[in-house]
Amino acid sequence: MSFRMNVAQPILTLVFNSACNKCNKTLSILHKALEQQPGIFSLDVLDYQKTPLTQDQLRNIVQYLNIENDLSKILRNEDGTTKEGDTASKVEQPKSIQELANIVKEQPIRLQRPILVDWDKGRAIIARPAEKVDGFLKELGYTKE
Repeated sequence: MSFRMNVAQPILTLVFNSACNKCNKTLSILHKALEQQPGIFSLDVLDYQKTPLTQDQLRNIVQYLNIENDLSKILRNEDGTTKEGDTASKVEQPKSIQELANIVKEQPIRLQRPILVDWDKGRAIIARPAEKVDGFLKELGYTKE
């Protein structure tokens, strides 16, 4: 007698903004991966401007990105550019997840995006450039060379 155990399909969440070209390119890469290997994972697209991330989700994402000691890495400058070099002083430096959650709630455009999260494996990336997704999917074992 043989049997198959029910194996839950992994769920990846894309923290997404439809007005962002990099988000749209990342979404396209993910759809292509699913076309090539249907059912390898389930994709959840979260438009964070319509459905803000919870404090717990932010806490987990920060842990998965391994940036607990520099929460500003998940934020963009107020003009929408990413933090680089000495411009870090212009970015409000959150000292806690609560402060980070408040910044993201009040100014959602400040959140780095796209962010791809594998909740089951406890991993995440900021997909800038979008092509980082290919390597991430391979590293997690969802796609092959």
